[in-house]
Amino acid sequence: MHISSIFRRLPIQFLFLAILISINPKLSEVKASTNIIPANEEDLDLYRSMGITYICTTSAKGNDLDFEKSLVVAANLFSTVIQQKHGGYIKESKKKKQKVDPKLLQNNVAFQLVGGALSYCPDNVPKVMEQEFRNQYKKIQEFNKK
Repeated sequence: MHISSIFRRLPIQFLFLAILISINPKLSEVKASTNIIPANEEDLDLYRSMGITYICTTSAKGNDLDFEKSLVVAANLFSTVIQQKHGGYIKESKKKKQKVDPKLLQNNVAFQLVGGALSYCPDNVPKVMEQEFRNQYKKIQEFNKK
């Protein structure tokens, strides 16, 4: 049996679980504590693109994961990278860095990932989630007008 045939049979969530388990949290803490660099806009764009790609790929017809499960995994990974690699800091402007609340970050990331999925793989997004996204987006626009 070839290794490639084994990987084709394993659901993708098991592969991600194996990767997450193999990460040594102590090593991440040591690296994070010695050189914390806040996530800048390029970092955030990269993580967002990776999350959208993951969601669109795993929630496509014929795959094991549905959209909601894919969204949870992608948002958790994004948030974990910000916490471990960047110490929970995001660079807002040229000089200002801000420590973000992990739960708030995860909610914001999930919102952004749904928006991205609506752009790249709209057929994968459940109608209920699409409507919820559009309602929230409208509220944000109205709030920003004030």
